Amino acid sequence: MTCIVALEHAGAAWIGCDSFMGDAHQRDRIDRPKFYVRNGMAIGFAGSIRAAQLVEHGLRFRPHQVSESVQRYLVTEVARKIRIVLNREGAAVREQGTDSHEAEFVVCLRGEVWTIQQDYAVLRSAHGYTASGSGAPFALGALAATPKLEPHRRIMAALKAAATFSTAVCDPFHVEEIR
Repeated sequence: MTCIVALEHAGAAWIGCDSFMGDAHQRDRIDRPKFYVRNGMAIGFAGSIRAAQLVEHGLRFRPHQVSESVQRYLVTEVARKIRIVLNREGAAVREQGTDSHEAEFVVCLRGEVWTIQQDYAVLRSAHGYTASGSGAPFALGALAATPKLEPHRRIMAALKAAATFSTAVCDPFHVEEIR
């Protein structure tokens, strides 16, 4: 019940989010962005707030080394530690011998945008942008239709489209450049 949007532009990454908090029966606004920035890395979250809180407050990641690929770092450091803490704290879901979580994370690092999926897979879209949460289909459509807009306006257009067509996305919106 959210919308996280991120895109790559001119060597930087941009991330944005809505403020919806609730479910199919009630609605409120969360009092802070659904992403945080630490050590040059932004992590946004869609899905389980508990999983997001455990990642934000229960994990510290070693710094990314310039000589290491971003994908390798995200797979071996970030996704691995997310899996460990969610399993340890009981926030992982176990089904048929696998474990996953009920959150998806959008990560911006070194000008690249990545998604850590519920099964801990780490992916980067060939389009240079991604969206997560219930508003993602609407946001992705807006991103595809606005390639010439500057990043802040493009993310705002995507979030506004998501809020227009999804009952689980609302303002205020938060946008930040990550360098």
